[in-house]
Amino acid sequence: MIDFIGDIHGHVTELRALLKKLGYVERGGVFAYPGNTRKVVFLGDYIDRGCESRETIDLVRAMRDAGAATALMGNHEFNTLCFWQQNGTGGGHFLKTITGGYLRDHSFNKVAILARTVESYRGRQQEFQEMLDFLKTLPFYMETDLFRAQHACYDAECVQALRDAGITSFADGNFDELIARACDSHNEFEDSLFHPLDILLKGPEMELPAGGTFRDGEGVVRKKMRLRWWIDPKNATLQDIALQPGVDFSDEPVPESVRSRKFYGENERPVFFGHYWLKGEPALIRKNVCCLDYSIGSFYGHGRMVAYRFDGEQTLDARKFVWVEGC
Repeated sequence: MIDFIGDIHGHVTELRALLKKLGYVERGGVFAYPGNTRKVVFLGDYIDRGCESRETIDLVRAMRDAGAATALMGNHEFNTLCFWQQNGTGGGHFLKTITGGYLRDHSFNKVAILARTVESYRGRQQEFQEMLDFLKTLPFYMETDLFRAQHACYDAECVQALRDAGITSFADGNFDELIARACDSHNEFEDSLFHPLDILLKGPEMELPAGGTFRDGEGVVRKKMRLRWWIDPKNATLQDIALQPGVDFSDEPVPESVRSRKFYGENERPVFFGHYWLKGEPALIRKNVCCLDYSIGSFYGHGRMVAYRFDGEQTLDARKFVWVEGC
């Protein structure tokens, strides 16, 4: 049926190896499963970090266009679109709280993240623009009677908000206005899309108490920690609910704003996602919760690219993980 594949981050060599290991065959530049009895759902984050972003986009787009895959949007694709979009383009939504001229800050760290992607398109400006146009078509989530899939976090209220707005991707309307609405973090306009897209693509976070900070795996100082959105936060501590591999937090209770938030229940249909930089041998988080990001884009160079072979089962099976080691 479906092979879910997690973050790729410009590692097309490993992606090719994984597709072949899954039984996909390349013909005419397109990977497809014999008889078309299986298809891929890519969970986002195709670009940045690795040096083969252009080649990755070409492979993913070719499979999508041939009907052999569905490609969802990741936060890196979203961030790239924001980075190259000037604030106020189109004239409808100029955001006063954003400074610097573009919807995403052109700070040193953000430029550094994009550097390898831009380098992979050196001398190919038209292809770069075509890549941006492709990113605009990527759905924010996928949901059937058997599963749910998105890059970071499934949240029913966020999905419903997008449905009410008639939006599944940035191709569902005027892009200039939709991307500005997606960046409207302070609700300057009544039609802000910031919250639902922020949750689906980046996941819920909370500010650390008393102005605390930590350094992530790349040494960047962070004031917010990612949350395990599938556990009941009612009696959780910071350490229980934090989803920051390699970072220890205290055992103090989480604040009321987090204790009262909804979580993904054990009786919900299986959900597949990436985003969270897990390490080690792939394992299920829970019988219906499956993360497929095992840090292939890590600068440490020891990650894995991971797939899950889904055949409709409502109780997931750890034996159905397939992966290749990072080169």
